[in-house]
Amino acid sequence: MSGRHDRLLLDTSIYIRYLRDRVPRWVAEDRAVVERTVLTWVVAAELYAGTRNADEKRWVDELCRWHQALGTLSHPGPESWRQAGLLAGRYRRIHGDLRMADHFRDLLIALEASKHDATFFTENADDFIRWKKLFRSAGRSLKLGNLQEMGD
Repeated sequence: MSGRHDRLLLDTSIYIRYLRDRVPRWVAEDRAVVERTVLTWVVAAELYAGTRNADEKRWVDELCRWHQALGTLSHPGPESWRQAGLLAGRYRRIHGDLRMADHFRDLLIALEASKHDATFFTENADDFIRWKKLFRSAGRSLKLGNLQEMGD
């Protein structure tokens, strides 16, 4: 598990589960966790796209405001977009076809975690294990966290 002061970055799926089921509670209710979590605009955009009503949209607005106030709201810059394209091309050359629409945002999110040296938490671990291996082959790192160790 990441140390008590390490940066965290949460995938969209973690926030969606909290938004809908209020678990895991630490996502928004543990101040120490919130303060060391980086929110990327890629995840925020996915959250906005997935809102089902005005209450959920207000929650995402508030989440973005929290992170803006904390200085932990991040966005991929031009180099991250370039790196995402290079990594997707590398994956395609090594493993065959890759549907960019299905994976480009994931690559951007993973690059944001790497940029901030944050431990990345997702419910979609299989895809990100693949990206971690790809990052390693390109001389980059991606730290993946275990949700079970964080608890509910």
